[in-house]
Order: sequence, then structure tokens, then C-alpha cells
Amino acid sequence: MSKKREMIILEPDGRIRKEAFCSRPMTCPYCNGRGQFFSGIGLPEIECPDCEGTGEVIALVTIDWKPNKEP
Repeated sequence: MSKKREMIILEPDGRIRKEAFCSRPMTCPYCNGRGQFFSGIGLPEIECPDCEGTGEVIALVTIDWKPNKEP
């Protein structure tokens, strides 16, 4: 589970719509920023499935404003 803490204040501004926020790039925790795994001597390296070889990941948070239909 994620450990980084950032606060997003949610207040609709004008018309409601779908919004997205992106975090700063962070070192991939699965490959420790290497972007790949070594499969053995003489064998090809395996690309990290989480960061797809970049060594970094970002968090994409999507907010979808909807009408409140509760009484």
C-alpha cells in the first residue's frame, strides 16, 4: 500500500467535470529504479512490469464529479 502523503482539497470550481492529478515521478519500488531484472548469466534482462523499464512510476488520481442523488 502507498505510504506517501499528499493532501488534495476537493472543491468543485464552476461546472463539474472529470479531473486528474499526477504525482511527481518516484523510484519504482519493485525493481528499485533499475527498470529491469537480471534473469541469469548469459540470459537477456527482463523488463520490470511495473515501471516498464523506466525505473520510475507516477500516481494518477482521477476525480469524477457526479450529482448527489441521495434524498
